[in-house]
Amino acid sequence: MTVYLRYMLFLCILIGTGLPLLVRPALAYYGNNQYFGYLQNTHYRQRQQMMDTPMVVPDHLGADTDKIPTLSIKSCVELNNIEVTGVTKISKAAINTITHQWKGRCVSLQDINIILGDINKLYVKHRLVTSRAYLPKQDISGGYLKIIMLENKVGSFEFSGSAQPSNEITAFPWVSGGVLNLDDLEQGLDNMNRLSGWEASLKFLPKTKDTDTVVHIDVPKTSMIHGKVLTDNNSQSSSGRTMGRAFVNVSDLFGLLDLWSFEYDHSLNNRQSQGHNSFLDAEGSIPLGPWLLFGGWWRSDEFYYMPPQPDTKKRLDTVQKDYRIGVSRVIARHKVDVTTLTVSYELKDFRNNTNYERLPSQSAKLASLNIGVGEFLKIWGRTWYINIGAKVGLGGMGTKTWVVNQGKYAPHTQYVKPYLNIDGFKPITKTITWHTVIHGEYSSQNQYGNEWFSIGGPYTVRGFLKKTAIGNAGIFMRNDLSWQLPTKHLVCAGYDGFCEFFLKDIELYVIADAGMTRAVYTYDNMPKILKSANIAGTGIGLRKSDGILIWDSSVSHAISTSGLSPEGWIASFQVGVKL
Repeated sequence: MTVYLRYMLFLCILIGTGLPLLVRPALAYYGNNQYFGYLQNTHYRQRQQMMDTPMVVPDHLGADTDKIPTLSIKSCVELNNIEVTGVTKISKAAINTITHQWKGRCVSLQDINIILGDINKLYVKHRLVTSRAYLPKQDISGGYLKIIMLENKVGSFEFSGSAQPSNEITAFPWVSGGVLNLDDLEQGLDNMNRLSGWEASLKFLPKTKDTDTVVHIDVPKTSMIHGKVLTDNNSQSSSGRTMGRAFVNVSDLFGLLDLWSFEYDHSLNNRQSQGHNSFLDAEGSIPLGPWLLFGGWWRSDEFYYMPPQPDTKKRLDTVQKDYRIGVSRVIARHKVDVTTLTVSYELKDFRNNTNYERLPSQSAKLASLNIGVGEFLKIWGRTWYINIGAKVGLGGMGTKTWVVNQGKYAPHTQYVKPYLNIDGFKPITKTITWHTVIHGEYSSQNQYGNEWFSIGGPYTVRGFLKKTAIGNAGIFMRNDLSWQLPTKHLVCAGYDGFCEFFLKDIELYVIADAGMTRAVYTYDNMPKILKSANIAGTGIGLRKSDGILIWDSSVSHAISTSGLSPEGWIASFQVGVKL
């Protein structure tokens, strides 16, 4: 029997018994990733706040453009030459575009004001909002006009609250002494606000001299350590459906805006000898202006027994380890819109055993290069995040297999897998919000089972738990339509604690999820469920995500199974405490 046929037979046995496939849950198409968690929460709020708040530049900054020196002209003077000095941050061609149209024309004081205003607008367009064009005292009767550009600089930074002077190294490198640019300052705030509990803000203090501005950064006092512990029933009954989870974030440990995240999960079932699973994750990242260096490692362990076939139990073990390191850089920025390029190396090591013997076709070390471009942008009046990229199997640099990867249907180590992620919120009314998440991918070669696209479960298409659809290509869309219940200002008269923990800030939400998978590389006798699947689910739930006590309770049901066995109504819960 060929490697591929043994491989497909193993998948069919698992599907037929209703036991979970040895595929990493799609929870982490984004990974247990501190960076994406930041994108989903703080960064969304910050981007939206910037979009809703008009930019205000303090009056004391820059030169006064409305106080033009007395010029020796009565009505107008024909200009033969306009010279703009002091320009270092704007191209000469851009300045000439403004001044050239006035040469040879008879200009008045009002026209000169227009010239100054156009130059200032050009600087504002380039985010140099505190620089100003002004006129020195001069006689322009000879047709020569001189304009001096005062490019306002950052004199120094001041820090208060949880922020400290050493933060300048990684938040605002090379900014002091340079021309004040809002892009540099917003990037620094982004670097600070990626930390747990940080809400950095800035203000400009009066100039220390004609061209210098002091930038004051304040971060309200917050703890260095944040965390939460919770339990849920989102895992598999075969290895323990109820899970305990603990999360810890440590912020600015070394004063360099460094962020360290840890997670440990373990099944809480009382029959650990019959099956259990665990997960451990550690991540770290340090910024440097528009750059972010990050790395991480996670490991998951799971085992359970298949039913007797016919007289013996078969023990299945899965151990997965993942190592990654990478760098990202902001390559474009304009207020709300931010474009980031990310490149990372990943080594995934997984081993599947039956009765303690390795399954060669289900075990490998796979190295890959991940390249992606992420964009925050304004759609329908709100901030959305779109990420496109590709995962490239390297075939070397740590790759190791226990089978010969040949033929169209064998699992491959060299491939190209384009992917798409979309995440966005859209308020319908003041209390009703639509949240959608979309993920899709396509592989150019047949994948190992641990790398296949998988849908069905609490992190992809709800309405399924034990059953999943898999393939080399697919897409899913998750939708929540949530209603903020009018309980925020509820008065409970003696039961304030109960109200605070269970009734205030509650959302009622409706679930509508759908997804599809395609094997892509099929053969004549392949089971239909492996060739393709189109599934969908719906449900309803209540949740409280703010405050010390957090909880989520929902019921969901499949409305399209595409051949997967129906599981009926699935009740899910999650309850925890923020620390």
